[in-house]
Amino acid sequence: MAIGLAAAAAAGGVARPGLLVWLVGLVMLLGRGSPNRVLRTLHDWVPLLVIVAAYDVIRANASGLIPRAHLEPMIHIDEWIGAGVVPTVRLQDAFFRPADPGVLDYLGLAVYASHFVVAVTVATVVYVRAEVVEERYAWTFLACSLAGFATYVVYPAIPPWMASERDAIPSVVRAPDVLWDHLGIDSLARVFSGDPRYSNPVGALPSLHAAYPLLLLLLFWPVARPAVRVLLVGYTVAMGFVLVYFAEHYVADLLLGWAYAVLAFLAVGAVLGRRDAAATEPSAPSDQPRGGTLEDATQG
Repeated sequence: MAIGLAAAAAAGGVARPGLLVWLVGLVMLLGRGSPNRVLRTLHDWVPLLVIVAAYDVIRANASGLIPRAHLEPMIHIDEWIGAGVVPTVRLQDAFFRPADPGVLDYLGLAVYASHFVVAVTVATVVYVRAEVVEERYAWTFLACSLAGFATYVVYPAIPPWMASERDAIPSVVRAPDVLWDHLGIDSLARVFSGDPRYSNPVGALPSLHAAYPLLLLLLFWPVARPAVRVLLVGYTVAMGFVLVYFAEHYVADLLLGWAYAVLAFLAVGAVLGRRDAAATEPSAPSDQPRGGTLEDATQG
């Protein structure tokens, strides 16, 4: 589960032993000291461990992916979408002033950084309050993440900021680096600088940054109150805008990320639905939910 934690740990270069200590502590807390519950919690959090391991393997080999990373066809797709101009170039020319960032730029940075905390926060709430959706939440995020990671290996792609450095598109800057620098948070600037020791700089296609907010929307839309639905839509749109504006992703990356999210949501839903329909003892104790319902996770 906890996709945001996994991504933050990997991107931040957190040593795996330290991360495992944190996870064991969290499992003990969620398990409330009961051996059976601790084992059940470990089982439930397997998707997180898989995501951490998979991302770490890709990150460790990122330097080998850079030489064969692709510039196309993302540029041509975005030029078509932007009527001849890559949308990132158009947005930064119109609004971004690296020497004097505005309030909206910092709000955008907050949206961008929320990727690393929103998913883990929602995952924890769902795990504690609504087991009925916890399994689908976990496996949907896992399916989407692993599909994205596999694509990074098969088709590493260069993001707009790196394409600009190679003179493939007009000049743009990687806005998060500029903003972290203005805030004086050098450590975060180094993490997001594209150094393959900390992250995979050519893991751009698809954009999992864009996919995760859409997964939240798809998972919670059926039971969300109107205000929450507005928030889910707004968050998905805002993240997409920020990713393009900040030169982190092309629009093409977002579209593929959203497609992966929809496919993962449908595929996992179909598999779990067939399993539940085929269950011979749906009322057996082992099949009873641990906590509340999906509605419980969105109320209060």
